[in-house]
Amino acid sequence: MQTSSKNDIGQRCVHCGEDTSFGSGRFVNRIPADSYCEALDKDGNVIFEEGEYRDGYACAECMMFECDRCDEMIAMDEDVTPYDCGDDESEFTDGAYRVHYDCLTEIEKLHFEEING
Repeated sequence: MQTSSKNDIGQRCVHCGEDTSFGSGRFVNRIPADSYCEALDKDGNVIFEEGEYRDGYACAECMMFECDRCDEMIAMDEDVTPYDCGDDESEFTDGAYRVHYDCLTEIEKLHFEEING
């Protein structure tokens, strides 16, 4: 069982520590989140220790995924998976799982549009 201490971080992102309060530029797209994993800043410095429980918000930047086809970041809620194209498989035929809409093949786009309008 993992023990953790709770740390009140106010309205900072539980992953990167950036401010998500009103007026910060991150307020509108923040989502409720929690974490107890170690978090590092872009220079590799520890922001939050392993086991340090944080309950609050995650900023949209921390919720992005890397596209499996072009390696660019996909904005929150903009990723497309095989399920979104009506495929019950766990990955596309090339092994990709999360991709940008623009990275879909023509056939995948047709299936996506049929399902999602």
